[in-house]
Parts: sequence; C-alpha cells; structure tokens
Amino acid sequence: MNLIKRTLSSSLLAFALFSAASNATAANLLINGSFEQPGCADSCVLDTPQKTNFITGWTTFLSGAEYFNPAASIRGAAAADGNVIVDLANSIYGNGGGIQQNFATDVGAKYRLTFSAGNSAYANRSGEGVVQVKVAGQTATFNTPAAHSQAFTWGTFTYEFTATTALTTLAFSNEQNPYVNFAFIDNVIVERL
Repeated sequence: MNLIKRTLSSSLLAFALFSAASNATAANLLINGSFEQPGCADSCVLDTPQKTNFITGWTTFLSGAEYFNPAASIRGAAAADGNVIVDLANSIYGNGGGIQQNFATDVGAKYRLTFSAGNSAYANRSGEGVVQVKVAGQTATFNTPAAHSQAFTWGTFTYEFTATTALTTLAFSNEQNPYVNFAFIDNVIVERL
C-alpha cells in the first residue's frame, strides 16, 4: 500500500511540475519580442523608409524609432532583456515614433500582452514618458516608471485583449517631445490565455 501511495504521489508531483513548466513557458506569438535581431552595435536611428523593416518582425511608423544597445551607449545602462531596446521618442524629427507587428490570432480568443517600459534622466531628459499601445481596436496609455538618474528604470506592464480579426496588429508609439522624454520598450510578449 505504501509503495502504491509513493508511486502515485511521485507521478502526481511529476505531472504537476510538468504542467507548471508548460504554463510558465507559453509561446510568444510575436517574432523578436526583445528586438535582438539584427542587433545594433551602438545606436541605429530608423527614420527613413529604407529602414522601416530593419528590426526583424517589426515595422516602424510615424517618424520611426531609435534602436540601440544601452550598455554600449550609456554608462551603467542595461536593457530589460537581452542587449538592445527601442526608444519610441525618436529625436530626429520630433513628431512621434512608433513600431508595430502583425500576428495571427483566433477571432474571439483572449490574449495577454506583457512588455517592459523604461526611462532614464540621461541627457537632461525628464525621466518620465508614456507608451501608447494599440491592439485589436483598443488603445491604452502606460506611464513609464520615473527615473531620477541616467540609470535605466524598468517596469513590467500587462494588457489583456480579445482578438477581433485573424490577423492582429500590435502598435507601440510615443508623441511626446523627444528632447524632454524617453519611452523605452523591450521584452514584448503576446500569449493566448
């Protein structure tokens, strides 16, 4: 009897651990959610039509975006995940920046967006900013965590939505003054609930 209980307990424990591991590593429906491909040695400003598709899986809009390696650009700075990030506050033209990706969805299914947003007071910026998200016909605005030094401050944000079409567009943007604000994003994940 004890052997049966131990065997059953071991089997249930193994199943529970397998289930937890499977749920913890749900597949990201996005391509290149941490912007690691193709990479950027220092700073790459994606501000022309020729650079619209530079980041694998993503397309820029408005006046583009700044794509850079914070550790190579700013002493003591780090990405939320990996090596490179996107700054939506593109300082080249000053009329806003954005990045977007289309991905397959099932109409009526629920999904969760998770992403890191950050900021810095580097180069006399305010240390505050906003990240605008548009997905499945819904729009939401998130305040980045406030930064009080040049060190990057990151926060994790989630947003749930229901797909209305078989191909959904996820867009991030910022239209603040890029000489006053940063709006960093990294580690973008969409998973089905």
